[in-house]
Amino acid sequence: MNQLGINLLVFKNDLDNGIEQGKILSNIGNLGVAIAEIRREYLKKSNEELKEISRLAKELNIEIYYSVPEKIACEKRINSNIKVYFEEAKQLGSTHIKFNIGDLENLDLDEMKKLEDIINYFNIKVTIENDQTPENGNLKCVTNAINFINTNSLSIGYTFDLGNWYWQKEDPKNAFDILKSNITVFHLKNVDFLNDNLNTTLLSKGKIDWKSMINKLPKDVPVIIEYPIKEEEILDEIAQIKEVLTH
Repeated sequence: MNQLGINLLVFKNDLDNGIEQGKILSNIGNLGVAIAEIRREYLKKSNEELKEISRLAKELNIEIYYSVPEKIACEKRINSNIKVYFEEAKQLGSTHIKFNIGDLENLDLDEMKKLEDIINYFNIKVTIENDQTPENGNLKCVTNAINFINTNSLSIGYTFDLGNWYWQKEDPKNAFDILKSNITVFHLKNVDFLNDNLNTTLLSKGKIDWKSMINKLPKDVPVIIEYPIKEEEILDEIAQIKEVLTH
């Protein structure tokens, strides 16, 4: 069975109200998930905060992933702060770190080697993600980046974000069919249109046939919930996903 996780964006209302991710983490031990994805933009980034999240995760037996909303490469060079992000991930006890695509496909051999050396040194799995921006989220740029990774045998996986394709007016099913053999993490969300505006929504109310895609995923690809959910609706959303994962 695919592991099930929660990106802490699920608790966006709490995050926006200043509640620390460590406190949120301490309250999700009863949700029956195996992974919690921490969001860098909501961290204070103090050593104490990072270590406390690591301690809580071990106590709860929850694996930590780290979401960094920064480009892995910029202007044909690896991100100048990339070691900082990896150090933070290490302090969190994170097994995975996720970046935006950026200028990845334009790296030369020296920059690629630097990136591989950093990944090998920290021994943390790296993925890139299709986000909601034209430069990092349309099918062409994602396909180009993945082809570059495969051609150069880089140690970088791919986080497929199901809902983000709609922000680029792309068909998520078409994207899934093209990219599914490269998916190493699956971010689950559904979308609908409210007053002509695109929004995330509960799984049962959205436009995307997410169940058929999850059924086609290899069993070693984790499924991570990533959309704001009201507290009283979280358990039902998890139950829906688990029902699909167990069949």
